[in-house]
Amino acid sequence: MKLILAQYLRTLKERDEFDRLLPDLLLAMGYVPVSKPQTGVRQFGVDLAAVGISPEDGIQELLLLVIKRGDIGRADWDSGPQSVRQSLNEVLDVYLKTHVEPAHESLRKRIVLATTGDLKQDTQINWDSYTKEHATLASFNFWGGDQIALLLEQHMLNEHIFDAEDRSNLRKSLALSGDLDYDQKDLYKLFLRQLGLTHEGALSNQTTKPRDLIKALRVVNLAAQIFAHWSEDEGNLKQAQVAVERAVLWAWHRIHLEEENNRHLYHQELGELWMGYNTAGKNYFEKLQGHLYVEDGMSGYCRENAEFSLVVFEQIGLLASIGLCRALVMADEQIQQAGLRDAAIVADALAALLENNPISGSPVFDGHVIDITLGLLLLHSTGYKLQAQNWLAELVKRIDYTFKIKRNFPICTDSTDDLVEATVFGDEELRARLMRTSWLLPTLAAWAVILERDDLYAVIAKNSKTDYPEICLQLWHPTQELPKHLYFHMAQYQCGESEAPIKLPDTVEEFRDRVQAVLNSSRHNIIESSPAWKGGLPAIDLVACRHFRTPVAPFLWYQLLQNN
Repeated sequence: MKLILAQYLRTLKERDEFDRLLPDLLLAMGYVPVSKPQTGVRQFGVDLAAVGISPEDGIQELLLLVIKRGDIGRADWDSGPQSVRQSLNEVLDVYLKTHVEPAHESLRKRIVLATTGDLKQDTQINWDSYTKEHATLASFNFWGGDQIALLLEQHMLNEHIFDAEDRSNLRKSLALSGDLDYDQKDLYKLFLRQLGLTHEGALSNQTTKPRDLIKALRVVNLAAQIFAHWSEDEGNLKQAQVAVERAVLWAWHRIHLEEENNRHLYHQELGELWMGYNTAGKNYFEKLQGHLYVEDGMSGYCRENAEFSLVVFEQIGLLASIGLCRALVMADEQIQQAGLRDAAIVADALAALLENNPISGSPVFDGHVIDITLGLLLLHSTGYKLQAQNWLAELVKRIDYTFKIKRNFPICTDSTDDLVEATVFGDEELRARLMRTSWLLPTLAAWAVILERDDLYAVIAKNSKTDYPEICLQLWHPTQELPKHLYFHMAQYQCGESEAPIKLPDTVEEFRDRVQAVLNSSRHNIIESSPAWKGGLPAIDLVACRHFRTPVAPFLWYQLLQNN
């Protein structure tokens, strides 16, 4: 575990990662921070100050941390204003003389150089000479990555934050973090155990105290971040994205099993998880971004057309959820505008993917309706209406054709075995079974009306009656008990109602009347009952839909038709 932690520490950035971990470590050691790292504020060498009793000799002291990142070598020791020696000089010359509180003047002063790496051998003599020369002013310590890993294990991990089972699960998950097909089951066992949840999402312990849940949320976050960093080091950023998604969703689910009056107690921990999710999404997008502007830039990840389609639609769903997390921000105007700018960058990349990978018009699973809906939501919400219309036209043209000829159509199961049999062997009975139902057709019909493409609506409305009447068009409408299930597992088999069979009206006006009937139904108003919308993070609902493969509620995107 020390090796895992030491390697994890080396992946942390100095700002917003390493300096967020150290205050928690000091608290666990019995120190009380009196100042924390601040960006843009001159700190005279001291990144973190804390008061407490030294665990080594029991003397009360003022601990002053100078935080750096990576190995400390000759170039880092004395090469400019940000070098180690200059920072230490500022602590001695300025901070100790002007910034120490009167109540702390009599305490022992200890300056700690903390870094995620090591002190290189060619700099050890410089450090030793410096600390001996200034020993009368303060005592000095060096905390490298190995020392901090040891302190973490002694003061945080030994307090049953990671028990024996958790350690075992974490080790197994890290060993398989580079495997593209790893299902993360070991990591999920750790999450469930820490959060006190059964495999059905119910509470396994009804008497959890707030401080225990806060501790559990922090452990889940730490485990998810360790796994994410490990996966990124293996070059597998998708595994990192999926892990932090699951951590956020299950933590959100767990928090909302608490009494409503107590949920505010966990906002800080949830914020840390959400920040980790956004960081993972940013890293994933930046790695993928360059491939999206190249013709068939995604084709290098697969060999067969069906496999290519699976990869492309998976990326559409991931990009859309990352972009929507930026677009759907309920905050002050400045933050909202920044979020919309980020969302527009992701939407532009998504539009490029659609243009450069024509197979984005050929879904192979009816379940790709989830990714399509999220993609259209992102394009619509960021002003990429023309690109959304063009993609929709391509989807309608190709899907209509495949249903007519009864080959290469989006099958109504999510089984790759069924896909292979339908594609390779051509069993007519199997084909009939695999095109028995469709969520995709009525969804595309609705989006045709939303995007003002009445001609595309007319194609689906007519041909669904004349050319493939055997297909049962249907939609799933969740009801207000949706939040009990949405954030933990696939929700469509646990709640809600199916609208089937759907006979699309001949005219757009009649269709609008049907949409309005749904919008007028308080039973299906999932926005009103959503804790994510109430809490200012509506994108969590959409992330949950993509992650657990739950269709996006029509009530949500029907709003766009009403807004039009």
